[in-house]
Amino acid sequence: PKRTQRYIDEAFRLVAEKPGVEEVLIINRSGVPVKTTMGKQEALQHACLYDNLREKCQAFLFKMEPPQPLIMLRVRTKNHEVIITPDGKITILVVQNARDTFLGSIY
Repeated sequence: PKRTQRYIDEAFRLVAEKPGVEEVLIINRSGVPVKTTMGKQEALQHACLYDNLREKCQAFLFKMEPPQPLIMLRVRTKNHEVIITPDGKITILVVQNARDTFLGSIY
């Protein structure tokens, strides 16, 4: 499906208004940031790092039987959670606050 600017703006708005969301980055198919809450340099750095991570994940997933496409990638640290959802035209990268009482008691 075609990803118009209206689609990108709406996806950005819906994600950004969720509680706990700290940063949002939307990347086009070429790996170029098209909409973000980050600064320009930070957005470019995140886009580049995502591309490297995506390549590694895809290589792993294609070795599975049967080969699997990357639908969503979720990485959690003590303070943040990064959720990456690629599709055919855009990728949405969300950094959110991951602090909760359960993990707080572990650390």
